[in-house]
Amino acid sequence: DPIHGLVVGRYRDLVASSKFTFCPEGVHVESYRLWEALEVSSIPITTCDSYFEGLLGHGHPLPCVHDWTWSALQATMELVENDSDYACKVVSWYQEYRLSLVHKLRRALM
Repeated sequence: DPIHGLVVGRYRDLVASSKFTFCPEGVHVESYRLWEALEVSSIPITTCDSYFEGLLGHGHPLPCVHDWTWSALQATMELVENDSDYACKVVSWYQEYRLSLVHKLRRALM
């Protein structure tokens, strides 16, 4: 739909079928697209920014680019594709990250 964009289910299917999801900054360096990609096991590519170290923890496995040129994106995607276990590392990391958030929330509520 040119006025309203993709229907939610179609958007989710599109992201889920993508190996990579580009997650450039908008109003803020972090966007919903990062979390949408992680939820469906697509590898998000973000902007290289120290903000993500604070949000996701030091050493998180998410790839990033310093600029959004096609050559920078291609180089990043090639690095990831050369590591056959990379997608599994991201999925495992995200599962642990989500679990840690649940534990933090439980402790905060007690």
